[in-house]
Amino acid sequence: MNLNCLTVFCNLSLQTFATLSPIPGYMQWLLSKLASAERSGSTFRENILEPEEERSLLDVLQESADGKNAMEIMWNLLTSTNHEWTKSERLISVLEAPLMRLCARYLLKEKKRGRGLDSVANFHLQNGAMVGRLNWMADQSEKGLLQSGGIMVNYVYRLENIEENAQSYFSTGHIHASCDVSRFVETGRSMM
Repeated sequence: MNLNCLTVFCNLSLQTFATLSPIPGYMQWLLSKLASAERSGSTFRENILEPEEERSLLDVLQESADGKNAMEIMWNLLTSTNHEWTKSERLISVLEAPLMRLCARYLLKEKKRGRGLDSVANFHLQNGAMVGRLNWMADQSEKGLLQSGGIMVNYVYRLENIEENAQSYFSTGHIHASCDVSRFVETGRSMM
């Protein structure tokens, strides 16, 4: 952890500190996954949606599905002008499970050179934080919807774990996360 952050912890006698942070690379990653799944043949296609997530999407949009599969529908919703999906409580509800699960996967499992793909995550993880909580629709600004589908993350710094977390991230790329965030990844089938 950098010296300025450690000084704040010590001077304020804080034991735990949490941020509310953006996830700037998430939607770019997700949309590239959806696009690549559509371009590849069915034999090699990675279906990033769980069966119940597919059914829910298809059920909500059955009139306008026009033979499209759930990933095509999800792509169309997430790339719609003015984020039309955010104006429908039903769509917000149906998209919550897959977007939260895939966001946890993005933060905890997707890596480049052994480090987290997301630049903000990388910063906090290098400083000894753990991924504490995902917050659905916490940033409904244009930028928040474009970058992270409205999701924000709490990075939690616990004074007694900072050095250990930072060291394990540097040496092995291990990302510490709360049970709540880890559960999102564990409940999904292995897609890595």
